Amino acid sequence: MGLFLVVTALVIALPRAALAHGIGGRGDLPVPLEFFLVGAAVVLLLSFGALAVLWPSPRLQAGPRFRSTGWAVPRWVAGAAAAFGLVFFGLVVAAGLFGDPDARSNVAPVSVWVLFWLVIPFSAAVAGNAWSILSPWRTAGTLLRLDGAPGPGRWGVWPAAFGFAAFAWMELVSGRAGEPRAIGIAAVGYFAFVVVVASRVGIDRAVSSVDTFGVYNRLLSAISPFGRHPDGRIGRRGWLRALPVLPEWPGLVFFVIAMIGTVTFDGLSATPWWDTVSFSLVGTAQTTMWFRTLALIAAVVVVGAAYLGASWWAARIAHKPGAVEVARSFAHTLIPIALAYAVAHYFTLILFEGQLIVPALSDPLGLGWNLFGTVDFKPNYTWLAPTAVWYVQVAAIVGGHLIGVVLAHDRALAVFPADRAVRSQYAMLALMVAFTTLGLTILAV
Repeated sequence: MGLFLVVTALVIALPRAALAHGIGGRGDLPVPLEFFLVGAAVVLLLSFGALAVLWPSPRLQAGPRFRSTGWAVPRWVAGAAAAFGLVFFGLVVAAGLFGDPDARSNVAPVSVWVLFWLVIPFSAAVAGNAWSILSPWRTAGTLLRLDGAPGPGRWGVWPAAFGFAAFAWMELVSGRAGEPRAIGIAAVGYFAFVVVVASRVGIDRAVSSVDTFGVYNRLLSAISPFGRHPDGRIGRRGWLRALPVLPEWPGLVFFVIAMIGTVTFDGLSATPWWDTVSFSLVGTAQTTMWFRTLALIAAVVVVGAAYLGASWWAARIAHKPGAVEVARSFAHTLIPIALAYAVAHYFTLILFEGQLIVPALSDPLGLGWNLFGTVDFKPNYTWLAPTAVWYVQVAAIVGGHLIGVVLAHDRALAVFPADRAVRSQYAMLALMVAFTTLGLTILAV
């Protein structure tokens, strides 16, 4: 909660700037939207039926299965990567505080909202958790010898979850996410916050519990087929294998729900329906911010209530006490869905707005430099057809929910009686179908 207040206070005090988002609605679908919705629902239903027949026992609960002894990252490579992360973060701060106030000419906005917030976490789901090395606050804590106990403490990942909500609010609600100076001040405040916490509990516990970026990358990297052996070596462990053995930290359910709810709000707020509803309800900029804040909270609450409802039904059918306990046990099944939502909504932001980093790196402070000869580079926004965007979005949404169905089925077989495991997932299946329908509808309108 402290992090949320820090970021909120820092951002509210600063002037407004425009936000950038991925490409939203599609007005030129090759066939009517209803065909896609029915097709997606049929895929999930048939997959559920096939799992009930062909997947009679749990297969993923044992965790990673490393196929070799792996390979060790040379110390000089890890040291160089850590130094690069710290120096690049310093560049972002300097650009934000002292660079060109134009968001499209400053390296800070594109670095934070595209590179740190999207590219590195998305890459973690494929190639593993590079942020554990690149993290500037981990590097600073190591240099300052802020040692302590490993892993989250009794607060679990609640601080990081509130931090995720704070960063999502800054991007989607504050109206200042594109303001370089706001980004610079927020970055300094966040860095100081993590280091101060690390001075009390140690850097390992701080990045495991307080650092939003650290927890976010760790959750998504559990999808990746690459991970670390107990001795630190990197090896191939198989896709999805690390998800079922993620610890059920306090706050994990809220973190994952916030991942889905914030992206859902972002999609809804870009639809004509939103414009119609909000037009008569808001007036001044301050009123608009409060309205959007409440709507963001409502989106997270609705997603959370739906998930808890499905967990309650599963607990009831399986004769297990406590919807909250079931929600914790199945929280990992939502991580691929959260990633799918983020990819569907923001991959165009990476491909198009991400090009701004090319000229910005040549002149990061807006001083007329041309370090790499790319300062005159002009982004190309026309090379990807809208129909291709739509098919990528459909594949991401349906694929993410399909993986969620598989993970939920496997976990149900492991924790519920065999004769009730499949029936316990009816409500979860209905939730997956509802989320898929909602996600595709938001993207299409």
